[in-house]
Amino acid sequence: MNVSHLNIGIIHSLIGKNDGVSIVIDQSVESMVKYMNIPLGNIFYLAAHSSPRFNAETNDIFWHKSPLHKRIIQYFCEDPPCWLEGEILENAMRAKEIIADFVERHQIDLLIAHNTSHPYNFITAVGLGLYLEETRNAGYIWPRVLVWWHDSFFERPRFANPNPVIKKYLKYLPGTLINGVVFINRDQIKLGRKYFHAYGKANLPSFFKKHTAVIPNTCDILWDWKDPDWNSSNVVYPPKDNYNYTFLEDIGLIELIRAQGFEIENSVILLQHTRVVPRKKIETAIDFAFKLEDKFKNEKCIVLLISGHSGDEQVEYKKFLREYHWEKSSRNPEANVILLFGEDRILSHRDIIVDRKYYKFAEVPSIVAQHGGLGTFFSDIEGYGNNLLEMVSCGLPAVINRYPIYQQDIERLGFELPGITDGELNDEVVDAAYKLLTQPQKRNEAVHHNLQVLDKRLNHKIMARKIKPLIENIFFRR
Repeated sequence: MNVSHLNIGIIHSLIGKNDGVSIVIDQSVESMVKYMNIPLGNIFYLAAHSSPRFNAETNDIFWHKSPLHKRIIQYFCEDPPCWLEGEILENAMRAKEIIADFVERHQIDLLIAHNTSHPYNFITAVGLGLYLEETRNAGYIWPRVLVWWHDSFFERPRFANPNPVIKKYLKYLPGTLINGVVFINRDQIKLGRKYFHAYGKANLPSFFKKHTAVIPNTCDILWDWKDPDWNSSNVVYPPKDNYNYTFLEDIGLIELIRAQGFEIENSVILLQHTRVVPRKKIETAIDFAFKLEDKFKNEKCIVLLISGHSGDEQVEYKKFLREYHWEKSSRNPEANVILLFGEDRILSHRDIIVDRKYYKFAEVPSIVAQHGGLGTFFSDIEGYGNNLLEMVSCGLPAVINRYPIYQQDIERLGFELPGITDGELNDEVVDAAYKLLTQPQKRNEAVHHNLQVLDKRLNHKIMARKIKPLIENIFFRR
């Protein structure tokens, strides 16, 4: 069946940024264009903020960190103030009109709404739900709506007891009038069934059979990884280029390690390739850095570089991490462990602004791999693991916490990633990391194996193979 003629509209707070949802959006667009023959000109974006791209438009009403959204999160499970419902309805009606105008102007056939099951996108979800109620009640079955369920209020204990005002609008998160759902892990299926049953969606068995799919995060490998000699006694890594060779100097890493009396050759870079939010458990990565430094017996300077941005969920977390690192350093004055936030020079894309170079978030793992570094990924909660796959694709080995979705959906694929369980560091994971950092052949063997697994089990073709029949079922009766 031919879906290449469809006009696709994509809605989310952020487009083309460093967050996991933005990464999935770009993965899905690449899959649709490359493997489903949907022209790039047929894809339109509606967001609060977007990187420069064709067919993108923005409006602050969709901003997930707006003052209203912060108040919604603040009062989600508390007694609602008298003004809360009025503000929700007023802003949701405005969002509804903006969505309606976007659909009409671009003649959208399929609207893909990302993360409208999550409270952080409350106004977007309610606005979309009001729009669907209005159009369906008027007899219109167009556009079709596909929701990409990255996260939900079901999956976070902090949202377990919504107040009466919030409860009134949960029927729109993501709503029962949608035509299909993409889940990113198998655990979400039962949550979806629970939600749709509670809010009375019709024909649930048929809906889940034909109009839902589990599509994991995927990641293509963007360098020629099959040609190098993986039996080499030297570390194999993606090639350097003429732009990012200054990265370590520009983010201040070189200056910091020299202040400790070291050079880059005597240093180990650990990359925390995530946003700065509490569920990433970056304090565990700090603990790991100190244990690893002790393993090297003070002969190496250990740098924990955090590549993602801060401020998305709890703004005090970055301050906490600085204090946590300072306290550990005070208790271990002989330890050479540096904590470095790189967000001031890392964007979603390369740029040069007033003679300052900015680097692409996705290229940072390659740079760390070039210096023989290691990734840390000790999250206790993940929808899947986009940033972990990004490190694997760049030839960067990583140590992990086996979070629930990793154990359920990823571990069985066969990746070789030294890990811990329940966030408890142990000597085994430190020893495994030490070997990856000091034994190039062992490192190459593990990296090559992980690239093979990624290429076979989680490339973008898999996303296309799963999303194409889902879209066909939404539009055509078989």
